Amino acid sequence: MGSHPRESLDDPQLGNFLIKEFTTPDLDAFQPHLWKVATQSSSHITSLSSQAVRGRDIIICENPSLHLVWIHSRIYIKPIPKYLLSYSFWSFYFTNKSSPLRDDEKLAVVNAARGFLRSYAHLVKHKSDFILAQKHDLLPKDVRFSKFIKFISCFEQLQDFDVSPRYSFGELRLSRLNFWAPIAINRLTFHKSVWQYGAYFAQFYGPLLFIFGTFAIILSAMQVALAVESVDSLAGGSWGAFSSVCRVFTILTLFVVLLVVFCLCLTFVVNGLREVLFALKALYRKGHAPKNAA
Repeated sequence: MGSHPRESLDDPQLGNFLIKEFTTPDLDAFQPHLWKVATQSSSHITSLSSQAVRGRDIIICENPSLHLVWIHSRIYIKPIPKYLLSYSFWSFYFTNKSSPLRDDEKLAVVNAARGFLRSYAHLVKHKSDFILAQKHDLLPKDVRFSKFIKFISCFEQLQDFDVSPRYSFGELRLSRLNFWAPIAINRLTFHKSVWQYGAYFAQFYGPLLFIFGTFAIILSAMQVALAVESVDSLAGGSWGAFSSVCRVFTILTLFVVLLVVFCLCLTFVVNGLREVLFALKALYRKGHAPKNAA
């Protein structure tokens, strides 16, 4: 099968291979919670050239569950296998009654493959996107731009009920998938983003240093306040002016530190509420769209 020489078209286990190659059972199970993770639109996919503008590195992956999942400055994209661009392959294995695939296998693979190809209708919109796709081996080198656009545009008009549940959403943020994984799929993480202990613990350095620094400043300010009281009692009040300045500066320092912490917490809460409200509004509009359209 072209890029998969270990697999044969007449293999009775071909259905199992195609299911592993295209279906996303974890994300399909995740689907009821995906509105908390990403924008509720299948078109929420940035073209390849725009991915480069955003500074994201394109990482090739064969795991369909990682397709269009991003974190920091990288996004995972599954390449299109050459056989999926073949009319004969679609005709025989997905529509022909003599297909070796069982009906349930056929339905699962077809829905996933249609959603997968529909995502490429958003990834490749211009010639520059097509060039980047071939440069990163996302598309076969012998495919021409005009023919590919003609082929992929057929999938752009598909509705969400024509594809697997995962593809009713576009790009997904890995950090949020990992956060909701224990609730959605009963796993500690959806996918590890770091694989070494050094890198894993390094991601906590910034928050821990901020916390320790905040407490250090507060404790230092409190020590200054206590020292001022001691100086006042020993010096008999001769350092009154300096003591007053120290007290004011101590109070001001504590106030500024607490204000910074409060503003950071408030920003986090406000942004979180904004995203939740946006997701709820989108969920409401999506749930009422068919009735309004009717």
